Amino acid sequence: MKRFALPVLASCVLSLAGALTLTRPTVSAQDRLDATQPATPMADAGVPLSAEEQTRRAAVLARVGDVSITVGEVEDSINGQSPFLRTRYREPAKRVEFVDNMIRFELLAHEAAKRHYDRDPEVVRTVQQNAVQALVRKEFDERITVDTIPQADVEAYYDAHAAEFHRPEMRRASHILVATREEAEAIAREAAEADVRAFRDLAREHSLDVETKLRGGDLRYFTRERQADPANTPSQDAEVEQAIVTATFALAELGSTSPPVAVAGKWSIIKLTGLRPAETRTVADAGPSIRMRLWRERRQKALDDFVLALRARLHPVVNTALVDAIHLDPLPSGAGLPGFPGDEPSSAPSGLDKLAPRPPAGHPSPAGGPTPAP
Repeated sequence: MKRFALPVLASCVLSLAGALTLTRPTVSAQDRLDATQPATPMADAGVPLSAEEQTRRAAVLARVGDVSITVGEVEDSINGQSPFLRTRYREPAKRVEFVDNMIRFELLAHEAAKRHYDRDPEVVRTVQQNAVQALVRKEFDERITVDTIPQADVEAYYDAHAAEFHRPEMRRASHILVATREEAEAIAREAAEADVRAFRDLAREHSLDVETKLRGGDLRYFTRERQADPANTPSQDAEVEQAIVTATFALAELGSTSPPVAVAGKWSIIKLTGLRPAETRTVADAGPSIRMRLWRERRQKALDDFVLALRARLHPVVNTALVDAIHLDPLPSGAGLPGFPGDEPSSAPSGLDKLAPRPPAGHPSPAGGPTPAP
C-alpha cells in the first residue's frame, strides 16, 4: 500500500483546490531499524543515532490501516516548526491533538487513494514540481552554498573587476546651449537665480542641444575623463564636451551656475546638479556581495550543466512547427504594461523557471555590489 506525503497533503486538506498529492511506500518500524539512519533534526549533523535512540524513534505511536505513525515521525514534524509554534506542544494534550491530526490526515489520504485522486493530472503535476524542487534543493542548494566559495576566488574576482570597486569622482550637470555669447549672457543672469526646476524650464525653452533639451538639459553623471556613469547613463548618450566637463568641475558648490562657456562654436550655461565623491571599496567591503554573485553563477552553471547532460542522455524532441498551433486566450487591454494587475510571473512554474536561489539567511543580497548575473 502507498501513503501520501504528510507535508503536501496537509496543505491539501486545508485547500480543496490543492487536491491530494504525493504518495510514498509504507515504511515499517523494522525497516527503519534495518536502514542506515541519517542524521535527524534531533541528532548532530553527520552523527548516526544510537541503537537506543533508533528504537525509541521507531516505536509505533498510532496505526491507520497498514500505515504506522512512529514517535520519530511525530517528533520530526513538531521539531520542523518554528520555535514559537513548538512551545504549544510542551503540554501532552497538545501532542495528543497533533497525533490525532496526523491520524485524520492518514484517513483522508487512504480515502483519496481509494478514489484515485492521486491520478488527477493536476495532482500529478504538483507532485512532479515538488519532486523537481526537492532534487534541486538536495543536489545543488545544499551542495553549493555561499560558504563554499573560496576566499581566493573572491580576491581574484576583486582584482579582475577593479573598476567596479574603485569609482572616481563624478559630477552631474545640466546645461543650456545657445548660438551667441550675448544670448548666453542674458540667460546666465536668469539661470544663476533659478533652482533646478526653473533651470530645466529654461533649457526646454532656449537650448539648441536636441540630445538634452527634452530632459531639461540634463547631462547625467560623468567623470573628469568624460566617462559616463554606466549605471545611470544610457549607452546611446553622446559624450560630454570637454569644455563642459572642465567648467563643471570648476564649480565649487552644488546648484552653482557657470558663466557662458564656448562649446564648438556655440555657448553653454552650466548648472551643477549632483556631486558624487570618489569611492574605493576594499576586498573586505566588497567580499560579501562578490561571494553572493559567485555563488549564484556557480549554482546556475552546475544546474545548467546537469540539465545539459540530461538532454544528451534522454534526447528530448520538439516539433517546433506546432508552436503556431498553440492558441492563447485574448489579453485584456493594457496587459503587459508596467503596473497592470497580474504582470508578475505566473505562480505556476514551468520547467526550472522557479528554481532561482534565494540568498541564504545571514548573507546580504547583491544590492549595492556587483550586479548578479541574470
